[in-house]
Formats: sequence, C-alpha cells, structure tokens
Amino acid sequence: MEIVLVLLILTAAIVLFATEWLRMDLVALLVLLALAITGLVTTEQAFAGFSNPAVVTVAAMFVLSAGISHTGAMGHIGERMVAFAGNSESRLLLISMLVASLFSAFINNIGATAVLMPVLMSVARRLRISASQLLMPLAFASLLGGVCTLIGTPPNILMNTLLYEYTGESFSMFSYTPVGLVIVATGIGYMLLLGRRLIPERKSGALTEAYQVKEYITEVAVLEGSPLAGKTIAKCAFEQNFGLKVRAILRERHKIPMPRRNRVIREKDTLFLEGDPAGILKIRAVKGLEVLPEKDNPVDKLADESMVVVEASLTPTSTMAGKTLRSVRFRDIFGISVLAIWRQGAPVVKKVDHVVLRFGDVLLLQGSEERIIQLGRDQGFLLLGGVPAVDYRPRQAPLAVTILLLVIGNSALGLIPIFLSAPLGAVAMILTRCLSLKDAYDNIDWPILMLIAGTLPLGLALENSGAALMIAKWLTSVVGDFGPWMVLAMVVLITALLTEFMSHAAAAVLVAPIAYELAQSMAVSPKPFFMAVALSASSCFMTPISHQSNALVMGPGGYHFFDYTRVGAPLGLLVWCVIILLVPVIFPF
Repeated sequence: MEIVLVLLILTAAIVLFATEWLRMDLVALLVLLALAITGLVTTEQAFAGFSNPAVVTVAAMFVLSAGISHTGAMGHIGERMVAFAGNSESRLLLISMLVASLFSAFINNIGATAVLMPVLMSVARRLRISASQLLMPLAFASLLGGVCTLIGTPPNILMNTLLYEYTGESFSMFSYTPVGLVIVATGIGYMLLLGRRLIPERKSGALTEAYQVKEYITEVAVLEGSPLAGKTIAKCAFEQNFGLKVRAILRERHKIPMPRRNRVIREKDTLFLEGDPAGILKIRAVKGLEVLPEKDNPVDKLADESMVVVEASLTPTSTMAGKTLRSVRFRDIFGISVLAIWRQGAPVVKKVDHVVLRFGDVLLLQGSEERIIQLGRDQGFLLLGGVPAVDYRPRQAPLAVTILLLVIGNSALGLIPIFLSAPLGAVAMILTRCLSLKDAYDNIDWPILMLIAGTLPLGLALENSGAALMIAKWLTSVVGDFGPWMVLAMVVLITALLTEFMSHAAAAVLVAPIAYELAQSMAVSPKPFFMAVALSASSCFMTPISHQSNALVMGPGGYHFFDYTRVGAPLGLLVWCVIILLVPVIFPF
C-alpha cells in the first residue's frame, strides 16, 4: 500500500511540474504535506529538508554569487574578455561561451547569464548582428560550465549530500571537473560547427542602433477631433510611415482583432499597434493620437535628453513577477512608463497595465536614466543596454573575489567542508559590505530552496517504502543483462528527460534513490551513478522552461519554444554520450 501511495504522489508531482498548473515551489510543499499526512514520512523527516546541508549550501551560493555580481567583479572581467573578440562573430561566440562557462563554474548559472547578457547585446548592436545568435549559446554555456565544480549548480551539491547520506563518501570540489571540461568543449564545438546555424535570426526590419531587433505592441488612443478619425486603416498609412501594424481595435469595450485595411477608425478608439520601439516613439508625435501608457501615467516634464527608452527583462528575484503594473502602481512609485511588453518570442496584445508579469518578460520602459538605473538595482530588472552599467560596490570587487576564492580553496583542500565554507563566505560578503543584508535576502532564490526542501522527503519516501527498489528491479530486468554501463545510460536518459519538464534539482532528488538501489542490486559502486545523475540533471537544453537561464534569454532573443528543441536536442544527445562514456572511466563501477 505504501508503494502505491508513493508512486501516486510521485506521478501527481511530475504531472504538476510538467504542466505548470501550480508553481513548482507550491507543488513541492503539497508533496511534503501529502507525505506527512499519509504517514509515509514522519513529521520530523518531512521538514528536515529545510535544515539539510544541501539547502543551506545552495542558499549560501546565491549570496556569494550576488556578492560577486553586485560589486561588478565579473562584469568588468567579462567586458574585457569579450572585447578580445573584435569584429568576428565566430570569435565572439567562442569567447562569450568560454567566459560564461568559467563564471558559471563558480557562481550560479542565472547569475553568469545575467552578468554577460547586457555585454553581448551591446556588442551585437555594434556589430549589427541579431542578439538571437548570441543569447541562446550564452544560456547553454552557463549550463555547461555549471557542471564543472561542486558548487556550480544545485544538482551537484544535492547529489554530493545524498551520496554522503547513503554511503558516507563524498565528491571533492573538482571531482566533476574532468567530465565537465569535456562537456564544455563538446558543447562549444557543437555550437560553433552546427548549433549556431540552427538558431533563427530574429529581425523585424530596419531599426536604430539604440533598440533591439524585435517588435512590441502598444496602445494608442484616437482623440476627439483627430484628423485620423473617419479614415480607413489603409489611408492612415501606419505601416508605410511608421512601420506599425494595427493588430486590434478596442471600441466601446468590444475588441476587433486583426481588422481589415478598409476598417474605418473612429474617435475614442484604442488601437493596438505592433512595431519596433523606434516606430512606437515616432507615433507619439502624430496629432490626434496619444500613447495610452503616457495618457494614464503622464511623463514628467523633463528635457528630452534626460529621457531614455530601455528594454528590461524580469529576473527570477524580481518582486514584480505575478503582479500587474496597475496593482503595484508602477508609474506612481517608480516614475517610469511601460510602453509595451514582449513575452516568449511575441508581443503581448493586451493593455499593459493589466498584464500579469512573468519571469523572462521584456518591458519597453520610458523614463529618466537615473530612475531606470534605480529600478534595475532595486526591483530585479535586468537592463538590456541604453543606460550605463553601474556597479553597486566596485571598491569591494577584489574583496568579493578573494572571499569566493577562499571558499573554493578551503573546500578543495579539505580544510573546511563546502557545507560550512559556503555559509561562512556568505556571511563574510555581508560583513565586508560587498552586499547588504537586504540584498542577500533579495538574491536568494527562495522558490528553489522550497522546491529542494519539499522534494527531499519524496526521495526518502521512495527509499523507505521500497518503491525505489521496485523501480530499480524493473530497470535491471529490462537492461541489466547488458551490464552496468547500459543501466547507467538508462538512468542518464531518464534524468535528462525529467529535467526538461521540471526543475533540475527536483529531477536529481527523485532519481537519486533509484540510482542507489540500481547500484546496490548490481553490487557496484553508486558513485558513478550519482555523478551521472548530477551531470545529466543540469543538461537541460531542449525547452525554455527547463532552466531559468533558458527562460531569461527567451524574451531578449525573441526565441520561440521549439527553437530550444531544434538547437538543444542534438546538444543534449552529445552530452548524454559524453556522460555515459567518461563517467565509468573516471569513477569505475
């Protein structure tokens, strides 16, 4: 009966993770409560995940990464290294992926991506190439580099903790490095030779150098007495004069989608116009029309030269996610207008102040340079060019790097285990004012911690109920005759598939007890299985929802969902081959 209950909860969790009907951290909490209520784990075991060393270490690494990024240490290094690429797109791709891989080996993947995104977008504008050619490789490189060290990604930390709990053994700081370096080299080689040719070039006509090559939708009101009232869409010549298309008309609360060119425009109509930022700015000067975000939230009477229009992407730590601009009184509080919103490769056809914001959304902002920079600092917005990069605490940059190196060195030499050295480093970042206590809390990805803490009891329930052993016996009966190498290949494949539709950390936690039982049933070392699970859990290239780095570049790059599948599936297959070929050689069965 216990096995049936555990498998039902496991199946429900996987379905909820994959469909995203509920937030993943909420699903993890429901799993935790279900396990405790059904008696599959004790109350103490259900909540033990919150004090698990892996959870504490992951939280500490978020703080360490924030300390590095807030001082500007990584940004300056990245700018100098990318500058070596010159005007060669191939060299730029190579260097940017190498830099991202290096950074993500020691700070979290999303941090490495966020640090380098504005740099690459600025270079793309200078070279007049599409940012889409650089941003997906950047996200993939952050995932590839994360597998190179113990602290590079949460699955590595988790599998090290679980290995110690099961066997008393553990991985060192650089145990992952030999296989990780081969994975990085394979990934970069693939992107240079084939992957970049599979990436679509997202361009939408001529655009000024100041803005990204993508189209937005903004709302424009037809004022009373407008010279355009009574004319057809064709005669208004929006497309010829401004490069804007009328996607919809809102007339007396009735929306007319995709109106024909002979549709007559009337006074008090609201037009949803699609086009690039340059066209949106030009339409503001037309007599008888008014951009609605400006009408609803009048822009301060500032000199033209002090006003800027900037694209900004929502990061995972943004407090705006899940809220509308109206509910947070965005313009009243921040003094910035949102002209339009871009989401998952397409503009949003909806009143901007009614849109529920999501992680990865790109907002077209208009306001003073000072206020926009402040917004990026305080509210979790990644500014994608248009304003100068401002470091939080540049004088502390050498100190922040020293603290990170001490954490790595102590762990690598075995002087202090990573479960202690990482929290010590996080505290040191705050005490030395590399970042404030508020910044530290704001930059911890709390949903990830909740997810890990909530799924750890499920892994325990799989082990204690015998469900993991049952699944292991079934897998052994199917491929066990081919030896542990083939069984390892199956474990890697299962983990890699799970991680495309749910959190990589959750996938690692769920597969770990099955991997352990497989090793026990074949009387082989569990170490290669745990290493393989950690590496494959971070190999999430095929969907934008599989990792936050993928989601972060989706809006700025103008990618569609299946762009990731086309480019990422061959890369995932190559990484799978590297793992199953090299892991048993470095960590024998």
